[in-house]
Amino acid sequence: MRLASVLEAVAAIPDGATVAVDGFTLMGVAEALYEGIEESFRKSGHPRDLVIVHAAGQSNRKIGFEHFAVEGLAKRIVGSHWGLMPRMSAFLGNGLAEAVCLPQGQLSSLYRAIAAGRPGNLTRIGLGTFVDPRIEAGKVNQPARDRAPDYVAIEPIDGQDFMFYRSFKIDVGIFRASSVDQDGNCAHDDEAVMLDSLSIAQAAHNSRGIVICQAKKLVQRGSIPPRQVTVPGALVDLVVQAPEPERQHRQTDRTVFDPVYISAASDSQLPTAPFSTRLVIGRRAIRFLHRGDVVNIGTGIPGDTVGPALAEAGLADAITLTVESGVYGGVPAGGVDFGITAHPTAIISHASQFDFYNGGGLDATFMGAGQVDRDGNVNVSRLGGRVIGAGGFIDITQSARLVCFCFSLEGRNEKFVSRVDHLTFSADQARKNQQRVLYVTERAVFSLEASGLRLIEIAPSLALDDVLGQIPFSVTVRQPVARMPEDIFQPAIRPFELSTRAAGKIQEFSKGR
Repeated sequence: MRLASVLEAVAAIPDGATVAVDGFTLMGVAEALYEGIEESFRKSGHPRDLVIVHAAGQSNRKIGFEHFAVEGLAKRIVGSHWGLMPRMSAFLGNGLAEAVCLPQGQLSSLYRAIAAGRPGNLTRIGLGTFVDPRIEAGKVNQPARDRAPDYVAIEPIDGQDFMFYRSFKIDVGIFRASSVDQDGNCAHDDEAVMLDSLSIAQAAHNSRGIVICQAKKLVQRGSIPPRQVTVPGALVDLVVQAPEPERQHRQTDRTVFDPVYISAASDSQLPTAPFSTRLVIGRRAIRFLHRGDVVNIGTGIPGDTVGPALAEAGLADAITLTVESGVYGGVPAGGVDFGITAHPTAIISHASQFDFYNGGGLDATFMGAGQVDRDGNVNVSRLGGRVIGAGGFIDITQSARLVCFCFSLEGRNEKFVSRVDHLTFSADQARKNQQRVLYVTERAVFSLEASGLRLIEIAPSLALDDVLGQIPFSVTVRQPVARMPEDIFQPAIRPFELSTRAAGKIQEFSKGR
């Protein structure tokens, strides 16, 4: 391990290198190095023509991954989400670099495959979506379709199709750590999430590349207990101390450091949310849960309302909330701090969280929706001509038992369309997976049936035609149509209890014996 300045570390990145970078919104982002890469390119033209790989979106709409939206700096971006990156989204939409969008969990897992020398990941995640090579292969702009290699393929096994995500060489791995000792051993003690730092370091090292760590603080040899070392120093080539940690190494976008994001608390400390249309949607959605469910929540309305809705109902301890970043428990932060929770109960690695998700561990997920069509397909990845990406949406919605889309009908853009502009969620694949799918709005609730959408509930104050008139296609209606609970539309809700699943795992195991 060698200590280096930002300029020295950036100079070590070769032109044309494949660079893997860690982060989630602004958590875990090595901002000092990102700034240095952009500055060096603008001054000297190097490093240039990079292939930059990132598993999760990394920005607050201003900095982070936005530094790479410079023509000539990156020739290809391989990532999952650019929704909080207006410059990068436009950059890729205008074809100024090749854009390959792969599911967040698959990219996170792929780092481990590369580290282990495996040829790639074999999974069913991505079938029937724009990532499927029979549709777009994840190539979401024309330069990618013209020039990018194939990162995915279809592999039939025992008469079933699987997605194969191919490994590739990583020339440079970049991550950050809170503390780094004189031997290069790293700890994430102040970080709100663990993410992919170890996997990226192992993958770059085993690809015979270089590993660069941005440190918040340097500490003495032996001051980090061995069990708290998250990346061993043997894997780290260069360590750069952030020159301005209060700006370049913030725990989250909104705070330099707050122990609330790395410490547990009692339920009495969990925050609620003010009454709003968005909260109405979250209140309705949580009543589809069962006590003891393990749940994922996505960004937007779910991230802003599901946790608070459970907290105000006194049910925060009845459900285990998780976020794909690796966080369990607590009440999730929203907006540009999505990915963390106040008072979590556990924080695990990014890839380990997706192992659990992709293997079917989730009882339910709550996700937003940009467009919903007559067949029940959903688009969140390309809206209004913008290249947004899918994040962990595909991994999660193809593996959870219950998929509940939460969206408002009050926005500027029409939510219901005859045909989605981009196929992020495949209703046909959900039927094959035997998943339950719901669509919850402030005016009505729909379910996915064999024939498409079915209206199952409407708000108490609305006539059926008030809802059907907003949908540009026909839907079936369950008769008699049910009414959404009246109290969810009031500032204060009545107490209610979640039901318990009929047969627990222990009972099922006992019967099997």
